[in-house]
Amino acid sequence: MKLDARILNLQENVKLLSDKVLLSQTDCIAQHERGVTILALRHLREVEVRKLYVDLGYSSMYAFCIKHLKYSESKTLSRLASARLMTELPEIEKQIEAGSLNITNLSKVQSFVRAEKAVQHELTKDEKLALIEKCEDQPTRAVAKELIQKSHQPALLAEKFQMTSVVLNDGCLDLEYSKFEALLDPEIQELLKEFKNLYAHDLQDGANITVLKFLLNKAVQDKKKKLGLNGEAKKSGRSPKAVLPMSSKVSHGLSRKFGTSQESKITADPTDGEKVKKPAPQRKPLPMAVKKFVWQRANACCEYHDPKTKTRCRSKFALEPDHIVSLALGGTDEVSNLQLLCRVHNSRRAIKTFGIRRG
Repeated sequence: MKLDARILNLQENVKLLSDKVLLSQTDCIAQHERGVTILALRHLREVEVRKLYVDLGYSSMYAFCIKHLKYSESKTLSRLASARLMTELPEIEKQIEAGSLNITNLSKVQSFVRAEKAVQHELTKDEKLALIEKCEDQPTRAVAKELIQKSHQPALLAEKFQMTSVVLNDGCLDLEYSKFEALLDPEIQELLKEFKNLYAHDLQDGANITVLKFLLNKAVQDKKKKLGLNGEAKKSGRSPKAVLPMSSKVSHGLSRKFGTSQESKITADPTDGEKVKKPAPQRKPLPMAVKKFVWQRANACCEYHDPKTKTRCRSKFALEPDHIVSLALGGTDEVSNLQLLCRVHNSRRAIKTFGIRRG
């Protein structure tokens, strides 16, 4: 049934509609809304794949949805998660349109899938479809409980789903996960944010439970190693060494050696718009002295400058040395050809230079 033209009139007073017309139009509007939701999910995912939010000055797709599209926080999280899953599994569009699947449950499935992949338990396409099928027409809490019970990271999902009292049956053993809360003053909040920025490449995700587990494991293993309790300490992943202050003398020496100075300016996106299919050659890691110099020169902030406003990004999240002229285009590892970029601006530059690799 098509929408009655009257219902599209914003001045329509629904109180004047008959019971039959009101119910009929409500059903039609709900069906239309689900169709529009699918269209919105497709567009959101494509905007994210192209990283177009970067060109509008947003640091993430999340910020784009909140500030530009005016979505609520919960709406943003559920739609982004559902869009990513729907892109991989276009078959589920029919269930969404029919109403048997809602985006809240889909977002929880996507959280489960990502958590499993992070611990090397990646699901196949058929396994994902089977899992989604079990979520059809199910209450959200039931879906959350089912996913937590299947997860190899139940505590992480329990935190994400805000399930404060979940009992998991592991064979003959019942494991109960309780909620852990802490009130953080501004100083600790800033310290936590800085930790996540610096260790973004080492953490599986930014969940608080992941940070806590990482810190506890590192502290316990370091202490055991010092006490000689466990022989060789378990390795929990390589951590970047702290960037030590660089003296002006050393800085000047590097400037002369690598062909630049601390005051040298870096322009953003010199290869904007270029599409190059030539694969990047294998490259050697940058010397630690060069990395330190780039970090020090950038003051540990993203050096991207908006071409319109000329303002600098200054994000500190997942910073990476980036080649202004790509190695594939003949660039070098000289300091004058390096800049420090956050993850989103680094990724966006790669897309502008080499295009999107769709697998």
